[in-house]
Amino acid sequence: MAGTYGLLARSSLRQIWRYPLRSFLVVACAALGVAAAITSVNYASGGRQQVLEQIRRLGTNIVIVSAKQSRAVAGRERTGTIVTTLVDADYRALREEVVGPVPSSAIVSASLRLKAGYLSKVTTVVGVEPDYFPMKAWTLADGLFFDTDAVRRSSRVALLGHTVARDLYEGESPVGERLFINRVPFEVIGVLSERGPGLDQANEDARVFVPLTAATRRLLNVDYYNALLFELPDVGDMQAAAADIAALMRVRHRSSQFRPDDFQVQTQQELIDTQLASADRLEFLVAWISLSILAVAGLGILAIAWIAVRDRTTEIGTRRALGATAPHVFFQFAFEAGLLAGVGVLVGLLLGTFASQSMAERVDLPFVFDRDNAWLAVGVALALNLVFASWPALRAARIDPIRALKHE
Repeated sequence: MAGTYGLLARSSLRQIWRYPLRSFLVVACAALGVAAAITSVNYASGGRQQVLEQIRRLGTNIVIVSAKQSRAVAGRERTGTIVTTLVDADYRALREEVVGPVPSSAIVSASLRLKAGYLSKVTTVVGVEPDYFPMKAWTLADGLFFDTDAVRRSSRVALLGHTVARDLYEGESPVGERLFINRVPFEVIGVLSERGPGLDQANEDARVFVPLTAATRRLLNVDYYNALLFELPDVGDMQAAAADIAALMRVRHRSSQFRPDDFQVQTQQELIDTQLASADRLEFLVAWISLSILAVAGLGILAIAWIAVRDRTTEIGTRRALGATAPHVFFQFAFEAGLLAGVGVLVGLLLGTFASQSMAERVDLPFVFDRDNAWLAVGVALALNLVFASWPALRAARIDPIRALKHE
């Protein structure tokens, strides 16, 4: 019995070599299905990994108090002007009465012109305190951070985002170089590591960071802040702390039903939940798309195998007349299609890996090879392809030998 099926297997291999185009189409269907499924799943996994990295950088336990935009000026609706009532007294009161001695930073920002040598550009300059960078989990690519002494002395030092450093210094290290911000000379003391867009899609790499007091006194001449950041030690305290902060701010700013809040208190949790929910929905949709792709590839194998059975009807009748049984015919046709489909699945696994890498580089996503889902795709593809290959083989086994010999 084993010898009979060995002869059938060798006969199947000869048939595969005899019809190279048909064999190639079966392999291509299986390979493209698996490659597309693996690439799409890895793309979704890369997107989720990027969201998780952005969340890590954003900080899950940060409360933000920001100045609202004014809703009307001279009777006009929502001009977009930032209110100027978020002041240092509010900052001190929140630290003393609500949050305590936690890492924090006031923020003030404006779009200003930079000039380095013969190059210049307009970008966002942000005044912050030293705690801002650990809170954002931001590291340096070169140079040093400024410290609290620089804030106290309003030192004219600057940290450049990756994009700003590249555009103004053309790949050279800017550390120690002079940079003019709104015609005020600053010394570049460091370059921040590349981060890309955050969850709010703001390009942090295109910003310049200076000590808070240097921004308020030397560049902007303002006595208010755009926002206040507080990093709480326990994520579970965020909602309660946000409520306490809002209550104190309403008292200080004398808010009422006739005088709405000129500030807003936000936690990162809502934004984080939204982004993770979007990533989960994307993965769910990609999983269904991948399954559909594998099913379509299996149907392509089914169609090719079905045509092969029809074209070889006379051969089937001859084999049956010479003593081949229905199980022998079924084994031969199922073995041919299953072997080609199996080779296609392995080729698709390799193609999917290379395609995932190429796509990740092209769309600037982290490359993630999801092994579990990749092997699941391979397993599902093998199962579907075997089922679809067995159907035409079963039809071949049921062909009446007499009618098969008369087939033209």
